[in-house]
Order: sequence, then structure tokens, then C-alpha cells
Amino acid sequence: MDERVYWIWLQNAFGAGSAKPVQLVRRAGSAEALFRGGIGLWSSFTFVSDRELAALSAYGVREAEAALDYCLRLGQQVYTPDTPGYPDLLREIYNPPAVLYVRGTLPDASGDVAIGVVGTRKAGKAGLRAAREISYELAQEGAAVISGGALGIDSEAHRGAIDGRGRTVAVLPCGLDYPYLMDNANLRREILDSGGALVTEYPMQTPVQRGAFQTRNRLISGMAHGVLVAEAPKKSGALITARYAAEQNREVFVFIGEDTAAFAGCIGLAADGAARIRTAEDILRAFSAQRKSARTALLRQAAENVARPARRVRVVPLSDSAAEAAEAEETPAAAQPEAGLSADAQRVLASLGGEPKHAAVLEAETGLSAGSVLAALTELELLGKIRSYPGQRFTKSD
Repeated sequence: MDERVYWIWLQNAFGAGSAKPVQLVRRAGSAEALFRGGIGLWSSFTFVSDRELAALSAYGVREAEAALDYCLRLGQQVYTPDTPGYPDLLREIYNPPAVLYVRGTLPDASGDVAIGVVGTRKAGKAGLRAAREISYELAQEGAAVISGGALGIDSEAHRGAIDGRGRTVAVLPCGLDYPYLMDNANLRREILDSGGALVTEYPMQTPVQRGAFQTRNRLISGMAHGVLVAEAPKKSGALITARYAAEQNREVFVFIGEDTAAFAGCIGLAADGAARIRTAEDILRAFSAQRKSARTALLRQAAENVARPARRVRVVPLSDSAAEAAEAEETPAAAQPEAGLSADAQRVLASLGGEPKHAAVLEAETGLSAGSVLAALTELELLGKIRSYPGQRFTKSD
């Protein structure tokens, strides 16, 4: 049976945005092995709730197989973490989607710089112009533009990329066939006609639900190398995307116009360390050929580590050469000093104490890649061995 069926089964039980499916598959060895383990195996994981156990039992692979067949017959692509085409950048994040439904063509993260462009729906002229012009320039330079398909800044970002004859991706908060924001139906068709893509982790016919925009926002930043907030007041959903970007170790950029109230959120991000920019060149300067080459090597290593619990990848920091970054070491499962924890989780746990540490500090101290550190933190948090704090900081549990 197609392995994607088992991932669809998992996604149905845990829902969009959950970190549990990938962690369960890593521990079981494969999605199929997890399914075939049955209730005895599922209930052995203390972080799986009774409600989730019931959902795993109630929805079978036949239903999941029918859902996959339906999507494929409609011409959609269905990607899971162990299939070719799944975005490498998403493998790095804390909670990678179990299933991605795609219409169109995704950009190649190993060959293209991808920039998320987000902002308020009620943007003024300065923000709208900046989103469109910068996205146009990004597209002209070969960068992909990722946004949320909404009104305001999102729409201008997509249209700028299209006008620049580049690729743009709209990440949606609902199923691909759901009539979301019909004012932008023509824009979605233009995105596809221009060689771009519509993306979601929600199954067919899923309407917009509570929390869907925040769940969607982590994918906008997760699929990008950096995120530009083109206009955001003090309270704006775009600031959530910027927070995700920072937690995912992405670059954060802001455009600030003259209206301080309209750009209050951007001003706050700049005070917290986001880079203030005026043009696409200001953004792309952060992604030199050398840095991009090294990052590609890291992504390749992270991709190889997904769903392979016996293989532990050690990656040197970005400042070293890409050739050194490609080196890996094997850590036998028998060498784990504490039963039930992966070698990566043991290494991360050993670096934690009573004072909160940021994930980036743990990368430097353990020598693990961003994806490996986040996977280890997820494992430790689900097992109750660590506590998480705002800003992607962690301590050992009391």
C-alpha cells in the first residue's frame, strides 16, 4: 500500500499542526509499522491522549486510501515527510506537517531562495506598494515568494511575484477545494498559471477553522529562508508569522513606512533585532552563495535523518565549510545512556539545565543541525523531560 495512506491516517487522528505524527513515526520506524503495531503500540506512548487513541482506531487505512485516491484523481500532489518533493525546509521545523496537499509546482528549496512576504489585510498605500515592488524584485532575481493568499499585503506580494515572472506559493488555511475568500479566486488561478502553487495541510473540503491561520502561518515561515513583514500594526497576525520565523531560525526583515501607527508592529520587530530593508537586494544580500551552499548541505542531512531513528546525523555549524557540514557520524542505539531516548535527545538533554536555553544555543553546544535539535526537543517535551518557554527556550523538567 502507498505509504502516504498511513500518514493521512495519522494526520486525521492528530490534526494539522501537531508534532506528534513525525515523532511517532521516528520511534516506530515507519508510518506503516506504526499502524500495524495497533492499539498496543499506540497506547505505549504516554504522550498520546485517549481522544487521539480513539481517533487512531476509528479512522482506518481504507478511508485514508480513498482520500488519497480522490486527491490524486483531482490532479493534486500529496507529499509526506518520507516522499520525494516534500519541502526540505519544513523538515527543520518543530512540527512539520504530516501531509501536504499541493496544486501546482513547489519551488526547489535546494536551488531557490524562498522569501515569505506577509502583512496586514488592511494595509495602506506605502505597505501595499512595498510588498508588490519588493516581491517583483525578488522574482526578477529568481527568488520564490510565499504568502497566505489573503487580501492586502498577501495579494500584492503574490501579484508582484507574478508580474516579475517568478514563482509564488499561497499557503491556505483550508482544503484546496474549499471556497475560501472568493474575491481572490482569480488570483489563485493566476498563481497556478504562472507556475506557482497552492499549498495546505488540510484535507479536501475542510473549511477554515479556529486556529487555522496560526497553523497556516508556521508553514509560510517554515517554507521560507526568511520572512519580510511589509506592514503590520501593533496587533497583527503577521507578527505571529514573524515569531514563528524567529523560532525556526529564519531571517526576519521589516519594511517601515512613515506612518508609525500602521507600522508599529514592524517597528517593534526591528527593536527586537529584525533587519530593516528597503529593497529586495537588502534581503537577498543575507543569502550569499557560500551561506546558501552550506545551508543546502544542512538541509540534505536533515532530510536523510527523517523517520530513520537508527541514524544520527552530526552537522557542524554554518560557519564551517559545506564539505565539513556533509560529514555524518553513526551513533548505535545501544550506546544511548537512557533507555527510550534517541541519541540526539540524550545529547540535547545533557546540555539543558535549570536556566532556559534557546534552540540556537543548543545547536552550537551539541553540534546538531537545527532540524535534529528541534526533533530532539519535541521528543523530550512529549516525554515530559523538558519544559518549554516563549521564544523557543527550554529547560529540564523539575
